[in-house]
Amino acid sequence: MRKVINNTLRIFVISAVLISTVLMFITYYTQFSLKERENIKSRMNTVVSCIDNYDTETALEILRNAYEGSDDIRITLMRSDGEVIYDNESDARTMENHLERPEIQEALSTGIGEGNRNSETIGTKIYYYAVRLPNGSVLRMSQPTDVIRGVGMSILPIVLIILIAVIAIAFPVSKGLTKHIMEPINSVDINNIGKADIYDELKPFFARIANENEEKAEAEKIRREFTANVSHELKTPLTTISGYAQMINNGMAKPEDINEFGRKIEKESDRLLTLIDDIINLSNLDERTGIEKPEDVDLSLVTEEAIYVLEKAAKERGIQIFYSKTPTFIKGNATLISELVYNLLDNAVKYNKDNGKITVFVGETAEGVELSVKDSGIGIPKEDTERIFERFYRVDKSHSKKVGGTGLGLSIVKHVCACHNAKIRVKSIVGKGTTIYVTFPQKMND
Repeated sequence: MRKVINNTLRIFVISAVLISTVLMFITYYTQFSLKERENIKSRMNTVVSCIDNYDTETALEILRNAYEGSDDIRITLMRSDGEVIYDNESDARTMENHLERPEIQEALSTGIGEGNRNSETIGTKIYYYAVRLPNGSVLRMSQPTDVIRGVGMSILPIVLIILIAVIAIAFPVSKGLTKHIMEPINSVDINNIGKADIYDELKPFFARIANENEEKAEAEKIRREFTANVSHELKTPLTTISGYAQMINNGMAKPEDINEFGRKIEKESDRLLTLIDDIINLSNLDERTGIEKPEDVDLSLVTEEAIYVLEKAAKERGIQIFYSKTPTFIKGNATLISELVYNLLDNAVKYNKDNGKITVFVGETAEGVELSVKDSGIGIPKEDTERIFERFYRVDKSHSKKVGGTGLGLSIVKHVCACHNAKIRVKSIVGKGTTIYVTFPQKMND
């Protein structure tokens, strides 16, 4: 901070000198330009009054005698069709037709024309003033507008001397002032702002820092409590579902529905109860760097089971799931792998379009064992791709509210991947769908 204040003071002083110099140049240039333009107009009126009563040849002779060899102003005479018949700085015979020049067009139309642009003939920025003569021809005077450069160069040494003097004074002054400002700030105890002997203007700043630290700690606490609360709230209905499933299995349903309906509900209840336990332990996953006792897990079988659980929800929306089972084993924790696969497939169903499709792949690649889930859903904007794995982050809040969910599914996926040293990547196009790839290493350290 000391360095920032020091440099800021120096930059401010130097910038002030430079800006003042630039403003001086601009002001002088503006005044100079106005004065020179009025001078050109006055000289033009004089010339016009001298030649407007003569024929073209006599007018040319007058112009040659008055301006031939003159280097302070340029004068050009041209016919009404733009053909140049005289120029005191160039050979008129070699000059191109000037009819399309803006100031010539304006002069032919209104009697007087002016403009400020680069000359195509001499390559310099020029001010042009043109007047239409009684015989229809056009007389034009012009003068370079960069005369100010010479003036600027003449005062440049003075400006440099002033700038060096300012810098020589600014450096020691800024150093001393910075030290004086920083002494009370460096002695501040952030936890005892009220007792700190600092400037009154800075007390709100330090108080805000202390409050922000407290707010961050509180936000972290609230986030963790929210996870626990969601888990607690979901346990009650899920336990009830499990109880009803057991009742169905005990005979309290139509005979034709008992076995299949009861088995699905009971299995779904058990799966969700396991998910609740994983959500409660999500904070512990933050600290985990691997799996303590990895086991052989048939990823293809886990995927098949997750598809079976979600099959009903997919069919209700006309979504087709394409999957060809090929036994593929990885090392890891079966429960966590199950949660990972389920969450990916669940998202593919929830965020898909009606009558859409999901393509699931499990197999070995050059980089390891890959699981990919491709849907034809709403897609993810590019700016949100990196954030979808954050806890509680939702790309489309209105859609998420409609389909349900806590916003923790992909966060769990990310943590499970980290525990298994797996890589995850996302490829998505808004309106066309999303593909999520998870690549597990061929071998995992025990």
